[in-house]
Amino acid sequence: MEEVSGGPVVAAAGRSPALPATSPWPWGLVVLLLAAVVVVATLATLNRFGACSWRYLCGPIVAEDILQTRLDTALPAPQSDLIIEQTFVPRHDGLNEVELILVRYGGESATLEKDSTFSVELWDAFGSLVASETRPTVGIAHNQTYKLAFPPQPHSAGRLYTLRLSGSEANHISAWGYSLDVYSAGQLSILTGPLRSETPSTAARELRFVTRYDLTAQEAIIAALAPLRHGRLIPVALFFLPLPGVLLLLWRKPRGWDASAWWGAALALGVAMWPVIWQWLSLAGGRWSGGLLWATVGSGWLVAAFVAVRRWMERDRSGIARGSRLPAVLTCILLASLIVVTLASRFVAVRGLAFPPWVDSSRHGLITAVMVEQGRTPRNYEPLLPVNYFPYHYGFHTLSASLTLMTGESLPELLLDLMQLLSGLLPLTVYAAGWMVTRRRTVGLLAAFLVALPFFFPGYYATWGRMTQLTAMMVMPVLLGLTWRLGRGWRRAWPLVGLLAAGLFLIHFRVFLFYLPFAGLAAAAHWLRFGFRRVTSLLKAAVLGLLLVLPRTIELLSVTNPVQTFQQSLPGYNDFPIGYITTGWERVYLGAAALAMAYVVIAIARRKRWAAFPLLLVLWVGTLFVLLAGERLGLPETLVVNLNSMYITLFLPLALLLAIVAVRLAQLLPRRTRAKRWVQLPPAIVAGVILGLLAFFGWRQQAGILNRQTILALPDDVPALTWAGEALPGDAHLAVNAWRWSGATWAGSDGGAWIVPLTGRGTTTPPVDYIYNRELFAGVRAFNEKAMATEDWSDPVAAAWLAEQGVSHIFVGARGGYFDPAKLSRNPALEMVYQHDGAFVFAVKAPPVP
Repeated sequence: MEEVSGGPVVAAAGRSPALPATSPWPWGLVVLLLAAVVVVATLATLNRFGACSWRYLCGPIVAEDILQTRLDTALPAPQSDLIIEQTFVPRHDGLNEVELILVRYGGESATLEKDSTFSVELWDAFGSLVASETRPTVGIAHNQTYKLAFPPQPHSAGRLYTLRLSGSEANHISAWGYSLDVYSAGQLSILTGPLRSETPSTAARELRFVTRYDLTAQEAIIAALAPLRHGRLIPVALFFLPLPGVLLLLWRKPRGWDASAWWGAALALGVAMWPVIWQWLSLAGGRWSGGLLWATVGSGWLVAAFVAVRRWMERDRSGIARGSRLPAVLTCILLASLIVVTLASRFVAVRGLAFPPWVDSSRHGLITAVMVEQGRTPRNYEPLLPVNYFPYHYGFHTLSASLTLMTGESLPELLLDLMQLLSGLLPLTVYAAGWMVTRRRTVGLLAAFLVALPFFFPGYYATWGRMTQLTAMMVMPVLLGLTWRLGRGWRRAWPLVGLLAAGLFLIHFRVFLFYLPFAGLAAAAHWLRFGFRRVTSLLKAAVLGLLLVLPRTIELLSVTNPVQTFQQSLPGYNDFPIGYITTGWERVYLGAAALAMAYVVIAIARRKRWAAFPLLLVLWVGTLFVLLAGERLGLPETLVVNLNSMYITLFLPLALLLAIVAVRLAQLLPRRTRAKRWVQLPPAIVAGVILGLLAFFGWRQQAGILNRQTILALPDDVPALTWAGEALPGDAHLAVNAWRWSGATWAGSDGGAWIVPLTGRGTTTPPVDYIYNRELFAGVRAFNEKAMATEDWSDPVAAAWLAEQGVSHIFVGARGGYFDPAKLSRNPALEMVYQHDGAFVFAVKAPPVP
């Protein structure tokens, strides 16, 4: 790495710019982009009018809207003089489906049911029939799922709809309902005709039903812009995240760097350095507050602006290659556009959510709340959990805690938006890596594009709430690029590598372990080709990284048993995640990677220098598979790492490999031939068509990427949690729904999982970090096993048992679990103190049975 008096520059004098002035790529790029835009516009138009039938590319993006999934009562069968109606108000435009679970009374007889029919109708608020279907009752099974599908209603949000069930005189088909009113925006009614003397009695107060909607363009735009309208997190995070990296790069003064790569490196360095800064400030006895963070960020940007302006005024104007200005500007425009589209897709994916999904999210909420309370890196989980040490990685949580202190945003909303912001910015660091290892902007752009839209990962991280691994993967691309460049002339970059590695260690230990084989292979490659001198920079980086994380390493060794930890395993924990390969177009990408590897091998045989880094990527991935093969190769297995956690990081080497090989293939034509525009036209059009197909598929994949089964806490839980935090005493201990998550570990299954981080009240199943307290772990396990086996929560004996466990209240979230609110409401030893839209809180009145 050379030095220059200025900040990020496009190219240095005397050096070949990344795209030379005579490069034909701008013309080819224009044709390619126009072809891609035409393909996307054509597919969008065809899809809009239902003329695109390729299911892997087109079709509606459907999501659930209203979820009333509780059932315990069969409604009477609607017949000629009896009609069942359920009103509801969709939250979203595009209503296109209503789902019921049907009930069949009596057996099936083709003779008796020859003319018997069952009908479902949907009416809007203006009395217009939206959809209807009449089916013969013959062939309808008990507990059959029924779906009434119809064209999307463009303005359904906020409008009243009526679902009407009717039948012929001999109809014996009905639907399931629930005996409590759990949906405040609608009402269940049973209507009778004049010939029926009385209305059949039923305990049902709500129909069991689910509505779905087709994502509309307006809904997508609203969802994409929602984080900007609802708070200040996004602009604050954009100022906060890269600041340490900006200051470090201004100090190190890398010469000849592409401007976009400079900012990608700054972002990765900033994300890596904040955990290091938090750690050392905490060791010095300091504590962060919102005011101190604002002062630090504000003064940091003032220093950065002063240095940047001063160097800009003193810059050597002859040191900027004029011929490279246009490609650099085009690169910035394209990369910025890609990031905007990526961010939009990420926020559209989580539309309608109030909490980040899955089990890990409440854990991240707990750790963030602890760090906000303590103002430092955590030594324990107090006061929220009785765990007196902290073995988990806290790097990501220094970011979430800092932004919470700075903005005061709601914790679930902040975590959800921050997770998607990081995911949307990740292509910037991938671009930086692609440029660093090849000095070609096209490689960086293509790699960033693949990660942004077409690839299943990292977008799917959101469905698991994998915030820590996502943050680590923001650091990894630049760390790989600089590690490679250390042995290729950028010897002065070793402090950057040391800082990135230290940050990676603090952010996610697993990903750090995955990096180590790459560093070892890179060191070996440089040693074999250039001698030991080229390895010294990497050794210095290793020493710096070790020194930076030494306090944390000593702390971990003092509270854990590394040998015992690495020896722990579970049956099936290291199974290969074959489902990832069969989803989307992943098999196509893997097939392309196989062809790319073959081309790399040919290039190595022909001694092509460019193939060295792709070969290193292939060897690295192969090494990881061998090391994690476990019992397949007679190797030990561990709970620390597994094939699943490794495989979901492979989007990075895959993107870099495909991008490098694709750009090299595009340059197979002789330079003079490539300079002719008519020669560029056919390959540019073909590449544009492929790019357009990938972009269209990728956007649709990202917009609907969430696995709805992982959404545990629902928006209807927010008022209930707020009420619990305000109305319940500080020493309240709440029983919550849970499920067996992993091995013997139980986790909250609805909004109750968020009670501890949001209200500070204790629960029977806190976020999963309770496993670090053996006594608490055993107690949580015993409680949930007994609760799961309890069949009748209306029995006062069940309430007495809860009181024996120290439970003062029961929280039932909208998604629910083994606590049935209908049965709880019939228990004389319990009192319903809160009820709204499917969320309940009950007070335990019964004393323990002596």
